Amino acid sequence: MELLEEDLTCPICCCLFEDPRVLPCSHNFCKKCLEGILEGSRSPSWRPPFRCPTCRKETYHSGINSLQTNYSLRGIVEKYHKIKLTPKMYLCKTHGDQPLNIFCSTDLRLICGFCATMGEHKGHKFCALRDAYLREKAAFEALFRVLEDWRSADVLSCLECLETSKKKALHLVSSDAEKATHYFDKLMRTLEQKKNEILSDFETLKLAVMQTYDPEINKLCTVLEEQKRALSIAESFRDQSDPLFFLQQMQELREKLGIIRDTTLPSRADMDVSPLMRSFDIRQWDSVKLKDIDKLCAPHETSSPSCTKPRTMVIL
Repeated sequence: MELLEEDLTCPICCCLFEDPRVLPCSHNFCKKCLEGILEGSRSPSWRPPFRCPTCRKETYHSGINSLQTNYSLRGIVEKYHKIKLTPKMYLCKTHGDQPLNIFCSTDLRLICGFCATMGEHKGHKFCALRDAYLREKAAFEALFRVLEDWRSADVLSCLECLETSKKKALHLVSSDAEKATHYFDKLMRTLEQKKNEILSDFETLKLAVMQTYDPEINKLCTVLEEQKRALSIAESFRDQSDPLFFLQQMQELREKLGIIRDTTLPSRADMDVSPLMRSFDIRQWDSVKLKDIDKLCAPHETSSPSCTKPRTMVIL
């Protein structure tokens, strides 16, 4: 259609031809566009030739009415306008260019003729598009209310709880990291390596917090966005009178609502920070002699100054 529109566009006004006139050089222009060029030579008894705006060839004339109307081009433009006003035809994704012109009452889906006779809908019940439109139009309001009443409040509450638990966990880890930093800053340069080792352990704990809470938080944020998009789509076609368009959108709306309904909320136990964060008391380090600094326990190890060897990192 875009390529055809280029050929039906006047080179002067860049709009579709309106009452096109053809010059002897075979180039076409709107009558009004040519009148704008020729109006300076409207009344004189002798009119000088004017040059074609496209190829610059001279054209002798006795006024705009002496130029031939291009009836063929005008007819093509009129047909083009009618084609653009024709409702959009949806095509079957399974069978290529086959139009979706049948409604399967069994699966509540638009299908093509191949789907009905040879595909997975063979043997199902079908109904006229107008009847399907009226029935689905009535079902829309109930479906829309289900979407509106979906547990968004529960999700928001759960999301807020997760965010709070995450902040609490990160605050505890950051607070302990600061204590460790202040402690090691009082020691000599020889303690730098041990300090970096323990602070690295805190960063690992931060990562564990992120890995624990972020997937659920992101999932809930995503499903809330999906609900907003579904509501927006539903609002956009709730008053649509085109049966094909309405049925197609209802199909997509049901799919989105199914995805939203399948989203499970994490349990309250999953939001508790206590299993992830173990007690950590930096004051126990005061009993460690400087020569035993390597025996200091990292946060993931048993909180006791008697640790004698590194342990395998455990991420809860």
